[in-house]
Amino acid sequence: MLRTSFNDGWTVHAEHDAGAPPVGPVTLPYDAMLHEPRTADTPAGMGTGFHPGGRYRYTKRFQAPEQWRDRSVLVEFEGVYHRSEVYLNGELIGGRRSGYAVFHVPLTAQLRFGEENTLEVVADTTDQPNSRWYSGSGIYRPVNVLVGGLVHVPPFGARFATTRVDTDGTATLVATVDLVNDDSTEQEVRVEVSISAPGGSELAGGAETVTLSPGARTSVRLPISVGNAELWSPDSPQLHDAGVRITDGADLLDAVETQTGLRTITVDSTHGFRINGTPYKLRGACIHHDNGVIGAVELDAAADRRVRILKAAGYNAIRSSHNPTSPAILRACDRHGLMVMDELSDAWYFPKLSYDYGLDFETEWERDLEAMIARGFNHPSVVMWSIGNEIAETSQPKGIALGHRIAGRTRELDPTRPVTNGINLLLNTVAPDDAKKAESVAKARENGHNASKNMITILNFAMSALEKVMPLIVAGKRTDTRTKDAFAALDVAGYNYGTGRYRKDHQTHPDRVIVGSETVPPQLFKNWALVEELPWVIGDFQWTGWDYIGEAGISVIRYGEPRRLFLPYPALLAGTPVVDITGHLQTQAHLNQIIWGLRAGPVIAVQPVNHAGQKQSKTGWRSTNSIASWSWEGYEGKNAVIEVYANAHRIDLNLNGRTIGSRIMTVKDQYLATFKVPYEPGELTAITYDRSGREIARDTLRSAGTSLRIQLSPEADTVTSGGEDLLFVPIAFTDEDGIVRPLADREVTVDVDGDGELLGSGSGNPITADEFSRGQFTTFYGRGLAVIRPTAASGTITVTVTATGCRPASVTVPVTNGNPTRTENSRPARASRTSKKEPIHG
Repeated sequence: MLRTSFNDGWTVHAEHDAGAPPVGPVTLPYDAMLHEPRTADTPAGMGTGFHPGGRYRYTKRFQAPEQWRDRSVLVEFEGVYHRSEVYLNGELIGGRRSGYAVFHVPLTAQLRFGEENTLEVVADTTDQPNSRWYSGSGIYRPVNVLVGGLVHVPPFGARFATTRVDTDGTATLVATVDLVNDDSTEQEVRVEVSISAPGGSELAGGAETVTLSPGARTSVRLPISVGNAELWSPDSPQLHDAGVRITDGADLLDAVETQTGLRTITVDSTHGFRINGTPYKLRGACIHHDNGVIGAVELDAAADRRVRILKAAGYNAIRSSHNPTSPAILRACDRHGLMVMDELSDAWYFPKLSYDYGLDFETEWERDLEAMIARGFNHPSVVMWSIGNEIAETSQPKGIALGHRIAGRTRELDPTRPVTNGINLLLNTVAPDDAKKAESVAKARENGHNASKNMITILNFAMSALEKVMPLIVAGKRTDTRTKDAFAALDVAGYNYGTGRYRKDHQTHPDRVIVGSETVPPQLFKNWALVEELPWVIGDFQWTGWDYIGEAGISVIRYGEPRRLFLPYPALLAGTPVVDITGHLQTQAHLNQIIWGLRAGPVIAVQPVNHAGQKQSKTGWRSTNSIASWSWEGYEGKNAVIEVYANAHRIDLNLNGRTIGSRIMTVKDQYLATFKVPYEPGELTAITYDRSGREIARDTLRSAGTSLRIQLSPEADTVTSGGEDLLFVPIAFTDEDGIVRPLADREVTVDVDGDGELLGSGSGNPITADEFSRGQFTTFYGRGLAVIRPTAASGTITVTVTATGCRPASVTVPVTNGNPTRTENSRPARASRTSKKEPIHG
């Protein structure tokens, strides 16, 4: 079927607010939650970063052309959060309980051809809390209209699976094509399938003729061999065009064009995880679905940028936590070679929150699983299906049986990929039986409390506060008893915070393949040593690789305060330590790369000198809040804690030409040397040496001068029209040489003129009253980000940023119809040096 964007010309009405007029016209995706004011008394509280929900009606009026009269017409929603209802001309025609499933609604029967039609989508997030993280509200992913012949291939009805790769380079795949006959007469059609080099000539194909009765559905399977195949892998993500044509002789009835990759997956406890026979260890990042300052809005440009940055940070895999990821993310992972563990749900039949997906799971899981697998089947980046996250029911007979059922259905839908489940070993160990759980859930609802509030809070606090003794807690026989039957349903056992059992469980279950489906970044040094040593452990997924809105403050280091799990308003972000919500790499990202063997260092980071001498409240998810800066004006003489990360025999630290410290490194140091020295401005240099005394490398931080400028560093030279591209503009306060001044934070105002609109702006500050939709925010350690969407087919976008104490800065970027020119993996402003790309100063 022909897929066309249906994103333009919508209005959005917040029906829960009687006095609010409709907003519009807007271009989808449009995250309505992002535009609601944050308040301390929001029922969802810290879960959504104190963003409230509501009931929203999205409306689009459109002409249905006469050409559609004898066609099959569907509308495709890539994601609507949540419990949506779809109306056409006032009649309810569909909807979806899940907020993450791709779903389709037939329009043909209710369309008024040649006339104006009204399509309405109601999304209801009024009942709170319904998500443990920021969900967004409404149509936050794109909408498309699909038009095909009466005999057509339904959405995701053309599937390509590589079954083998021979030593001579021949790849064998099976094309499965579903057909639907909506005609009132019998139809004989020819199905033609082709595999081509991207944008190039046809490599292989096949054809078959089939007869369909009126109203019939059938499937055609065609084996195809591709000689000298260019295979997809994380190191060489080769993609192929795959096409399907349906004809009745002379006439083309329907066509499908997609991309896929040729590759095989195997997994076992002896050889581990392999793609095309080559072993890979998964350097994994758990990620939530929000896109930072633009909320839940998902577009190709946002997904591509996030994937590029994660890949540059050293990750080779992501886990979509804890819901099916977007088609845009999968396309980006296909292109850039990032492997995906795609996940079904965070809740099964017992909810974790009063109004979450646990209310719907038992009736909805199968069709949502079918949608997830259908949407992801042709994406070579998807290497594993996860059927859940921290489901305590998997310790009980009913949950065990359900787990086997879901895993079995997953294999029926896709026998080519392994199945996993992220099981929290502690949670399964301490979980009450189903009868007691049902009683506590009912009592909580009766009293107006969250269904599993106490259990989740205790669990998270235990993992945060007891990271050193967690291996001892889950070391007993009870843990194995409470998990072994659930793991028996899986191809890969997902261990959430269970690294202490990697060796022990192999002795009892020698054929079990294990993945660290969720671990804390500060433990990577120890965890990765196990991953590298043990063939049955195939990877490690950090919580999280990219910071996110919600679970506010869980990873934040505070000063002079007692340790606590979450923080009150105005806490906004989790504060996780690898990549912040603006895409800026934090200290942990560089340490990860050293541990993974991707670089040797050195990398210098400095704990904020403006907090020198203050007691930190630690958290298990973050070991340091240091940044790459030697600019701490006003704190001269205060003790600076300097962290140098490197894989080296010796590290020397020089300040303004003199050596102030030297350290011989051992395994116990875990690639970290710490120095204390009174702060004085100037030049700080770390030098690493091997055992023979030969210099390996050095890193330098330079203090900023006294001048103050606004630096804008757009990540593209042009931005394209068409609805999917975005302009990302990092903002920084710097001196005249482009060195960031982290203590120069102040409120900035972002204005957009010309042919673009501001989607969102903000900083990586986890505790702030800022709202991303306002166009005003306070920078965090001198940095922020603005994201702009083109609004015209061509023209220019001018972004102007103003702040007190310095001149405004502006940048103008053309809007074109061509392909965008991007600065791959851009890092626009670093504390120690100017940007490689010429910045725009105020």
